[in-house]
Amino acid sequence: MILRVEEGGVALVELDDLTSLSAHIAGDATVGAWGRREDGHVWVSTRTLLELAGARASDQRWRGEFDGMIDYARRHGWVDGDEVRMHVAGG
Repeated sequence: MILRVEEGGVALVELDDLTSLSAHIAGDATVGAWGRREDGHVWVSTRTLLELAGARASDQRWRGEFDGMIDYARRHGWVDGDEVRMHVAGG
């Protein structure tokens, strides 16, 4: 799953790939109110990710896999409260 950040806004893409989680920030786009940047990573609330997933978030199978991805991140120390840490990859 990729959080794509561009000047025009933010979108969640590759929703079916729940084995990785990264943020792609294009050019001078800013993180904005949806997350915070820290040492090559972006912290985003799981609530925000679910909102960006739209109708997919109400699919029981998908939601189970999403929760599993977040649990994996939690076991590795990549979750703080409701926020999950995402590596910033190329834009």
